[in-house]
Amino acid sequence: MKFTDYNHQANIIHQYIEEQLHHSYLKEYIDQPYVDRMLINYLLLPFMDGKRMVTEQEMKWISTAMFLHVALETHEKVTISEKDPLKERQLTVLAGVYFSSLYYKMLSDSEDIELIEVLASAIKDINECKISMYKEECTSIEELIESVRIIETSIPANFYTHFQKKDWVSLLSDSLLYNRLLKERLSVNNSQETIFQSAVKTILNRSQQQVEDRDVLGVIDLTLDRVQKDIELQVAGKEPVIPEARELLVKFLPFIEHLSTTNLYAEEG
Repeated sequence: MKFTDYNHQANIIHQYIEEQLHHSYLKEYIDQPYVDRMLINYLLLPFMDGKRMVTEQEMKWISTAMFLHVALETHEKVTISEKDPLKERQLTVLAGVYFSSLYYKMLSDSEDIELIEVLASAIKDINECKISMYKEECTSIEELIESVRIIETSIPANFYTHFQKKDWVSLLSDSLLYNRLLKERLSVNNSQETIFQSAVKTILNRSQQQVEDRDVLGVIDLTLDRVQKDIELQVAGKEPVIPEARELLVKFLPFIEHLSTTNLYAEEG
C-alpha cells in the first residue's frame, strides 16, 4: 500500500472522529479535544491488507480506541486551581464523561466482549501509573520511564495484541515513548512544568542537593538516545518485526531524517 493511500484512509478516520467529538455547547467554553493523528496512524496499521480500504467495522474499532484516549486526556486537563473558572473546570469533567460515553456506546454496538476486556485492562494500567506519578512513588528513573511507557502505549499495545499483532508491540511502544519524551523536552525548554518533570526532580533530589532544568533535560536526552537506538535496531534488523508494514512505519518514526533508507532496505536489494 502506498503512503498516499494509507494517509487518505487515516484522513477519513480522523475526520470521522472529530465529527463525533464535536459538541457545540462544550466548544463555547473549552478547547476542541486534540485528536492524535500519529496514534490513528498506528492503530490503522494492523488492518493494512494490500490496497483495500479500511472497512466500516475496522474504522469503528480504531475510533473506539481513540475515543478512550481522548477521554483520558481530557480528564488530565481538569485542575483544582481557583484561578481557572469553575464552569470551565466542570465542563472539562463533563466533556471527559461525554467522550467516555462515545467509547462505551461504540463498544456496546460492536458487541466485541474481548475488546472491551482488553481496553478495560489498558484503562486500569494507565490509571495506576498516573496515580504513581502524581504521588511521586517511583524510586528510580527507570521505573518512572516505564510508567510513562505504559501510560503512552497501553491502549494501542493492547489493541495490537487483540488483533494478533503482538510482535509489533515493542516497536510501537518505543516509538510512542520517544514521542512523549520529545514533548517533555519541549515543555522543559518552554518552562512548562509537568508531572513527569516533577517526578524526575523528586528522584534526582534523593542523590543530589539541587536539581535544575538541565538535569531533567539530561535524563530526557539520555533516554531519547537509548530508545532511538532500540528503534533503529528493530527497523534495520535482518528480520524486521513488521515486514509488510515496514515502509509505512518508517515514515512515522519521529527521527526519520536521521535514518538511512539505504541501510534500512539493504537486505531487500
